[in-house]
Amino acid sequence: MADDLGDKTEEPTDRKRSQTREKGNVARSQDLNTAGLLLAASASLKFLGPGLVEALVKVLRMFLAPRDWETVDAPLISKLLWEVFSLLATGILPFMIAMAAAALVLNLVQVGFFATTEPLIPKFSRLNPLEGAKRILSITGLVKLAVSIGKIAIVATIAGWFVTEQMGHFLETINFETGVFFSDIGASMVTLAFQLAAALVILAMLDYGFQLWKFNKDLMMTKQEVREEMKNMDGDPHIRQRRKEAHRKLATSQELRQVQEADVVVTNPTELAVAIKYDANNMDAPIVVAKGAGELAARIRQLAAQHGVPIVEKKPLAQALYKNIKPGQAVPVDLYEAVAEILAYVYRLNNKAASAA
Repeated sequence: MADDLGDKTEEPTDRKRSQTREKGNVARSQDLNTAGLLLAASASLKFLGPGLVEALVKVLRMFLAPRDWETVDAPLISKLLWEVFSLLATGILPFMIAMAAAALVLNLVQVGFFATTEPLIPKFSRLNPLEGAKRILSITGLVKLAVSIGKIAIVATIAGWFVTEQMGHFLETINFETGVFFSDIGASMVTLAFQLAAALVILAMLDYGFQLWKFNKDLMMTKQEVREEMKNMDGDPHIRQRRKEAHRKLATSQELRQVQEADVVVTNPTELAVAIKYDANNMDAPIVVAKGAGELAARIRQLAAQHGVPIVEKKPLAQALYKNIKPGQAVPVDLYEAVAEILAYVYRLNNKAASAA
């Protein structure tokens, strides 16, 4: 009884999951996006950093080089701007593509592909300062604050450990040439970014697991909600029509598989087709295994021809069988004689064919 009153003990239905997703409510972790992008940026700088630095150096040299500015004209400025654009494109564009690809992959992994405008609809309730204060001071808000402080502490610990370990090396680089010094510092920063990103990715995976669990828990339904949803779905004419169509297709496919085992197909001659099977050892009377009109009748005749099932044109019998008997039902007594004549004719044909062989 308690379950009916409000305890959410039932798994969410596919319809509720679909409706929730259409509203833009999905299980996702913003921390995973941030950590994944940081990791992608670190990897991109590791491989694309030298090209990016080289492009920036060339741009600086181009603008800082001695130039007689009195001779500068529009064509020269256009040429300089094009050269700058080309250099930056070759250095920055691969990095931007890598970051865009990483962002796309991270979102696809978490929520898949879907588009909705629901989250863009303004909700003025979010502007209420009292509601905002309630969210911040709620248990959930305090837990998020504690988790954020913990993340900062972990990041600070990793950064402090790295600086401590590398301090001796940093002091040695003071005597290096300027280019070597900055190159070495840059490589160290990329290494630190990798370590921080790896730690944040691990934390973000835990956060994503929690978000997924919480999302599924929030979607849980009471028994009454499930019953109401089933009732609404049954009352939807589109859903009823889809169910009827699915059942019809399933029944039709099962009937068509029976055609190849039939003894004869009675036709009208093209509009109707009825497949009949009779086994004297296991059946009390012949059984209609399949019937159809129009395209389905043509399909029955086609399958009968493919599997060597005799096709007999008997217009009145075909009409009577199609109108009064469903697939799987036995032929009624008043049609026994007509069906028996056809089966006897088919058996004689089969015996002649066997003797000729």
